[in-house]
Amino acid sequence: MYKVIVVEDDRIIRRGICQSINWDEHGFVVAGEAGDGEVALGLIEKEQPQVVISDINMPFMDGLEMAKKIREISPETRIIFLTGFEDFKYAQQAVKLKAYDYLLKPVDSEQLLHKAKEAAEDWEQENKKEKRIMESLPYLQQKFFQELMKGEGEWMDIEEELAELGVELEGPEFAAVLLHSPIGFHDECKRKMTEITSSFFSQRNFIAIHIDPNEFAILLSLEDENDVRKGQLVQQLFDCCHSVKHSITITLGRTYPNLFELGKSLLESRLAMDLRHIMGIGKVFSFEDTVSSKEETESRLKELEFELENHIKLGIPEKVSETLHQLNEAIIEKKSVPLTELKIIALKFSTMLFFEVEKWKKEEIKSFSSSDVYQNILKMETLSEMMGILNRLIQQWSDEMNKKEDKNHFSHVDQAIMYMKEHFQDSTLTLKKVAEFIHVSAPYLSNLFKLEKGINFGDFLLEIRMKKAMEELRNGDKKTYEVCEKVGYNNPQYFSICFKKYTGYTPAEYKKQFK
Repeated sequence: MYKVIVVEDDRIIRRGICQSINWDEHGFVVAGEAGDGEVALGLIEKEQPQVVISDINMPFMDGLEMAKKIREISPETRIIFLTGFEDFKYAQQAVKLKAYDYLLKPVDSEQLLHKAKEAAEDWEQENKKEKRIMESLPYLQQKFFQELMKGEGEWMDIEEELAELGVELEGPEFAAVLLHSPIGFHDECKRKMTEITSSFFSQRNFIAIHIDPNEFAILLSLEDENDVRKGQLVQQLFDCCHSVKHSITITLGRTYPNLFELGKSLLESRLAMDLRHIMGIGKVFSFEDTVSSKEETESRLKELEFELENHIKLGIPEKVSETLHQLNEAIIEKKSVPLTELKIIALKFSTMLFFEVEKWKKEEIKSFSSSDVYQNILKMETLSEMMGILNRLIQQWSDEMNKKEDKNHFSHVDQAIMYMKEHFQDSTLTLKKVAEFIHVSAPYLSNLFKLEKGINFGDFLLEIRMKKAMEELRNGDKKTYEVCEKVGYNNPQYFSICFKKYTGYTPAEYKKQFK
């Protein structure tokens, strides 16, 4: 039923309007009547009628002044004015006040009923339209803020856009909080987060927006830049989600003094959220936390990648692990390496590490296959996951090396030295040849020499040959070229240079000392 209120100072006319028309049969109920505008306003504010039928010229408060007040207390109410011919000038003002219509006295009951029906139908259509707008408002807000987080839109128009979308935060400071859940936010979760926010901020000081199935934004109106309520709210939201084992990441944009800058804060929270693969999933951090305190150049990361690659080729797991840790720290410090690039790095080095593992192990290790690792890399979402994958490969590599060494009585260096002592006279003896004999890589063997003996392979081979040459020159009557060939040199002149460098004497000078 539509409510109608009749306002007329002439009691007879007022009663006639109320009783001469069978309002009930036509979907109306007379919710009240009044003899002047002042009394009518109290009824109208209480009943919020769809239609008010009112005389224009009344004592105390005329119909025009009453209409102005109605626009404040019941803006959707339709007003039909009744006026005498001599009061036609009032009707012109009524049009300016956006009255629904006016009728000349004496008014015909059928005409008045017809006009009341039209007014009620107009109210109904407008009400449906408003309802549709309200129902679509969350979607419109969602779409608008999605565009804002992409950096789209004209900043100067944002304040007007926000007002049209029903976002009217009081200020004077404004900030955005963005929440991300890998499993999404169900209705009960959203209700709970809105409820928690309401415990810190009044309804005019925040708005909650469902950005997409996995993200939820809260736009805040703050008293000042350091309003402690923001931190308290974020902590309680975080604690609430984790108390029910709901993993959630929360990022905060900076605080701004203008409502139209709220989009900047939301965009900053979006940029921070995009770095959760580095900052950590299931944490709280701000946009400022993601800005590097010192400039980290691209060349530093490339340098560490190059070092990591070399250490893998050299075959020293300990050095690989150490360099990987440095790379991890550099990526965290830089705070701008995309997740796709991290996956490329992980795929590259996991392939190299698998190659090293395969060289050492004899049997297949079913619990840790390359296909499993590659799938994990493609699914990974954080830097810590990448580091975990690569460190497990390094550990597997190290374990396989230790297994192989435990089976051998001598270390690789001991085996290499034995081989060198037996074959030093071979002029084609090289690091690569020795490494192949004991089934290790040349770089790996070279590094082992340095670690265990403190000198490199070439110097150690030189020492073996020079000691044997000194022995031959002391105990025999061999010529220099004969000794040269016997200790693995093809060029006597080069042999003489090496001998003098090692002993301080030429072969001839050294030989004379023992005659």
